[in-house]
Amino acid sequence: MRRLLIALYCVVIVVLTACSGSISYTLPKTGDVSEPYAADGSLRVNPLGHGEEPDVTTSLTFADESLGDDVMNIRDFSVIGGANPTAPVSVFLEYSHYLGNNEERYQAFVAAFPDFSVTSAIALVNINADYGYYNNITEIERPEERLVLSNKNFQLPIEYEPDDLRTIEGFSVKMTDDAASAFEAMRAALREELGLQLVAVSGYRSYSYQKTLYSRYAARDGASVADTYSARAGHSEHQTGLAVDILHRYASGSLRSAGFQNTAQYAWMLSHAHEYGFILRYKEGSESITGYRFEPWHWRYIGVEDATKMFEGGYAAFEEYVGTYYYAG
Repeated sequence: MRRLLIALYCVVIVVLTACSGSISYTLPKTGDVSEPYAADGSLRVNPLGHGEEPDVTTSLTFADESLGDDVMNIRDFSVIGGANPTAPVSVFLEYSHYLGNNEERYQAFVAAFPDFSVTSAIALVNINADYGYYNNITEIERPEERLVLSNKNFQLPIEYEPDDLRTIEGFSVKMTDDAASAFEAMRAALREELGLQLVAVSGYRSYSYQKTLYSRYAARDGASVADTYSARAGHSEHQTGLAVDILHRYASGSLRSAGFQNTAQYAWMLSHAHEYGFILRYKEGSESITGYRFEPWHWRYIGVEDATKMFEGGYAAFEEYVGTYYYAG
């Protein structure tokens, strides 16, 4: 009799699930990661989040489930013509990344934002941060460069797609060949050292796909809020094929709700990712430079040499590094 009741119960559950049109999966525990697709080709994760269509690689959404009352230390640096220059020319000349044509802009920026060091101020002006977000936008001429800066002031060509994109081993996520190889090596090292896994959630995204994502978020939260966590089309690092969103397991919901920053994997990457050429792109505390909220999952490949320089130099953001080294005399 007991077996009969159990069998009937199972039948009822199956019928209810079929009727509801939703399917629930048991998610892997932290450190216990299976591949994203089952033998029949179906996703192993639960397709949830904001009513969006599941991404081709995962069901996770790329934005927050709730913005709440988070303090976002994002400020627009626009100071062109809005500050009285006070710093003498001699203050800037000693810096290798000084550009004579930017002299007045350096002075205006230092006057407007005295909390930044002179070297940081010069670097930020060099990458046009003083024009403000999405102002004086420059189209990137060499998007294939490893140190390409794609942000709120530099835009990738609409049609740009890296020539050497390939799928990361074990995932359906794509990156450039060098970046994919580096991720694979980093993932293998972490597994060997700590017995833990890394999951590549999202890599290359086309201009059109990023446009769809941003439009969704802007319609839901308004453009001013969406701009704090999502890049406008052409301004996303994902289009370069050099960025990857990383988690410790497959999960449903938003990337932020996954809590990657609280894991051993994240701690290990903070200490070792540069050895494989990766940097944490949107650090906590660098919001005022990047223009985006802290994203513990978003990592950028720039090569071992430059990633090591950034790690050892303690740069707050990639913008600072590019503005210093790329423009160095």
